[in-house]
Amino acid sequence: MKKIFMMLTAVVAVFALASCNGGGKGAEDIEALKGNVMECDKFSMNVPKSMKETYKSDIAFNVSNEDEETKIDVTFSDYPCKPEDFEKYAQGLTGMEMFSLYKFDKPVIDGNIMTIKGVNGDRVMNQFVVYLGEKAGVAGKVEYPVAKAAEMEELLVPMLKSIKQKQ
Repeated sequence: MKKIFMMLTAVVAVFALASCNGGGKGAEDIEALKGNVMECDKFSMNVPKSMKETYKSDIAFNVSNEDEETKIDVTFSDYPCKPEDFEKYAQGLTGMEMFSLYKFDKPVIDGNIMTIKGVNGDRVMNQFVVYLGEKAGVAGKVEYPVAKAAEMEELLVPMLKSIKQKQ
């Protein structure tokens, strides 16, 4: 009986690993980010293979696809927004005059990551904050056409989870 239980446990573990790593859209999304690591002096981040650097400094970089319809801007801060302040940050952001034409969804908070999606006509802007530690975090935005929303939104969290602070 013990052997059968151990075999069943092993089979369940194999299926669980396969469903997490093997097939499925999530694995494809991560694959789409491999091979295109953008970095500056303070951090690195995986971005879609179609993106090319358009600006870089020691604390920031911007990337864009070829037709410049999809853009990502990311900046490092030594004074990051902490997860307990994410809601307040989102309120301040959505209340800014420069974003008054955007219709914002509620912020999505996942541990140390906050995203907030805004739509203005046929354009989407997904603002984000990633808390990396007491003296390290990044903030930025991803802009893209509504027509590319499904594609970009599936890549957003894997991109944000790929951010690594450099020592």
